[in-house]
Amino acid sequence: MKSPIEAALAGAAVVLTLTLASGCTGGQEGSAAEEQRPQKNAVVQTASASPQSAAIPSIDAARDIKAISNAIPIYAGASYRDDLTRRDTVMIRNQYGPNSEVYTLATDDSFPQVYHYYTTYLAQFRAYPPQNPYPPEQQNWRSLEVQLNQAMQDPFIPGDTLDARGKQVTLQIAETEAEPKTVIRYIVTPQPISNPGTIQQ
Repeated sequence: MKSPIEAALAGAAVVLTLTLASGCTGGQEGSAAEEQRPQKNAVVQTASASPQSAAIPSIDAARDIKAISNAIPIYAGASYRDDLTRRDTVMIRNQYGPNSEVYTLATDDSFPQVYHYYTTYLAQFRAYPPQNPYPPEQQNWRSLEVQLNQAMQDPFIPGDTLDARGKQVTLQIAETEAEPKTVIRYIVTPQPISNPGTIQQ
């Protein structure tokens, strides 16, 4: 005859066995859940399809810049960043006036790569003062600022020039301490900038 403790333990073992048997499906339920798991981008796709996001107009920075002049160079490895543009707009309008605009592009390419592209392109214009092909390495902060309307005149190779009397476009390139590695700004103003100043990242 079993003692009360032995009887209680035996009863618990029966209950435990029945519980495991009823809840165990041989792992099939877990794999089915994994197969039906939504894709990683599902939330992003849903958000982008919402009416609120659909109401936000999309900005084609390259198209808007090229509308001023097809001759304006745009670095192919850079992408328009709406978040950086919104942040820069406040600083640009404080510095250059309420009618100024900015288009901020960013790239993970190094500052010397971007610098080399623009200095090489602008070297075809006689009005652009000669620059070193690469910026000095021993600088804690590297940047470049060019007033394109003044620089893009009298090209060696026949082609477009930027209207000196039209909308004024200032190019700023700035090295950053994190990603994206390089920020490119096109500052557009209705009249020439008297005291341009480089905005740091």
